[in-house]
Amino acid sequence: MRTIAVLCCAALALGACGKSSEERLAEAAIESATGQQVSIEKSGEQVTMKTADGEVRISSGAGAALPAAFPEDVYLPKTYTVRSVVESTGVTIVGLDAEGEVAQLYDEAASGMTSNGWEQVMAMQDAGNRMLVYQKEKRTASMTLAPGEDRVEMTVQLAEEKD
Repeated sequence: MRTIAVLCCAALALGACGKSSEERLAEAAIESATGQQVSIEKSGEQVTMKTADGEVRISSGAGAALPAAFPEDVYLPKTYTVRSVVESTGVTIVGLDAEGEVAQLYDEAASGMTSNGWEQVMAMQDAGNRMLVYQKEKRTASMTLAPGEDRVEMTVQLAEEKD
């Protein structure tokens, strides 16, 4: 998991960089932090980092889109824009900007996930933020909702257990 976190941070830092000395420095920093060799490729607003353990793809900005393999049984708001996507072996993290209010989307997400056969394993609420965690078969889905300026910032993280 530490490797994924380091790779995500490096990819975000490279968002504005082409194949350059910055990219090579990021590769060296990741290799030093993880002890693994890494290759970084940037194409538009997508960065792909490859290691011996697999690859991490990160997309952000106007070109970010919901992955084609995103499960249909996972709740998504009626109206949203994809802000960012991180895909790795067994893990997908999608950042969304959604229309509505946090409390309303929280209730819709809880209802939608349960009606799609997911079992709620955790729910948290504070003054403005909400979090839900569900399990179904060998999958876990967590959702965080936070108020943004004129939108709700929602993050959906999906993980699948390895056999």
